[in-house]
Amino acid sequence: MKEKTIEFIRRAHAGQVDKGGQPYHLHPMAVAELLPPESDEDEYLAALLHDVLEDTDATESDLRDLGYSEKTIDIVKLLTRPSGLAYLDWIRQIAASGNQGAIRVKLADNTHNSDSNRIARLRPEKRSIVQRYEKSMRILHDALP
Repeated sequence: MKEKTIEFIRRAHAGQVDKGGQPYHLHPMAVAELLPPESDEDEYLAALLHDVLEDTDATESDLRDLGYSEKTIDIVKLLTRPSGLAYLDWIRQIAASGNQGAIRVKLADNTHNSDSNRIARLRPEKRSIVQRYEKSMRILHDALP
């Protein structure tokens, strides 16, 4: 399922680049690799898929049709930021959900987004975003057992 998912995100994110100009599908692949050892396959797949509902035309139904478990889909849904919701309010929702998989994936996402090499590729006025990720990671860490 891992290879199928990587192929899916390559197609789904085709033509998209991250804020540093890199092919977008590399970001979720890096996030999946940053998960802690206690993460299971659902979390790994959700890490690969974590931006598809928000940033592509893919739907929950598409994920079901592709054979993803409800656990994987639930994590991806939690990691899909509702429009109009402030970032830290959304992070608080993830933390309050108690979904340890979603919390671990979001922590890995924030870790990758905070990577100094990625931050260095941002325009100088955008680099302060790392402070937002630091606040987010504190909230999420506090929600772990």
